[in-house]
Amino acid sequence: MADLRRASSPLPSATPGRASGGPVDVLAALQLLLQVEYLQSALYTRTKAATGLVPATDTTVYDTLATHADQHLVAVTGMITTRTALPAPSPVFDFTVKGAFPGFAFAAGQYPALQIMSQIVEDLGVRAYLGQLAALASDKVALNTALAILTVKGRHASEVRRLRGTQGWITGNSRGDLPLFAQAVYDGEENVQQGTVNVASLAGQFGATVGATQAFDEPLTTAQVTTILSLFVA
Repeated sequence: MADLRRASSPLPSATPGRASGGPVDVLAALQLLLQVEYLQSALYTRTKAATGLVPATDTTVYDTLATHADQHLVAVTGMITTRTALPAPSPVFDFTVKGAFPGFAFAAGQYPALQIMSQIVEDLGVRAYLGQLAALASDKVALNTALAILTVKGRHASEVRRLRGTQGWITGNSRGDLPLFAQAVYDGEENVQQGTVNVASLAGQFGATVGATQAFDEPLTTAQVTTILSLFVA
C-alpha cells in the first residue's frame, strides 16, 4: 500500500475550544469512532463477499483494507468494553446512500463505484479520528490507540485515491468528481490556520493556499460525523 501519509493538525487545534474530556467524554468519542469502524468494516465485508467486483490487480489492497478495518473495529470495541461500557450496536448500512448513490450493489462491473465509496469512507475516517483526539487526551491508552489507527487510515485514504488515479491528498474543500452527498466529508478542509500560524503565508510561491490546505487534514466535529454517518444508515 502507498507509504504516503498526510500530515494532521496539531492536537491543541484539533477541536478548537474543547478541553480534554473526562471518562464520559472518552466513552462518547469511542462510541462515535465505533460507528465509523462499523461503516468501514461493512463496506469491505460486502466487498470481499462479492464476485467479480475487484480486479485481480487490486485484490491485495482491498483484502488489506478489510483486514485492517476488522482489526480497528476489534480495537475500538475492546477499548469500550475495558472501560466497563457496552459498545453501541451496528446499524444496517445502505451504500446507495438512500438513493444519493443509486444502483451501487457490489455487483460485477461496479469497481469504479466501489472506489468512489472507499475514498469517501476513508477520508471520513481520517477526519473523524482527528476530531475526537482532544476528547481522548485524558486517557493515554485510548489516545495512543486512536493515533495509531489514524496513521493507518491516512495511508488507506491515500492509497484508495491513487487507485483512482488522483492525488493522495485533499485540496481545499474540493470533493473532486465525487457525488454531491460527499461534500460534507470535505467541508472545512480549506482551512489554512494551524494554531497561531497561517500556513499559507509560509508557503509563498510554493503552492501558497493550495499547498497549505493539502498539507493538513482538518477535524470533523461529533455533530458533523454523526450527520454524515446518518446518510449511510438504512
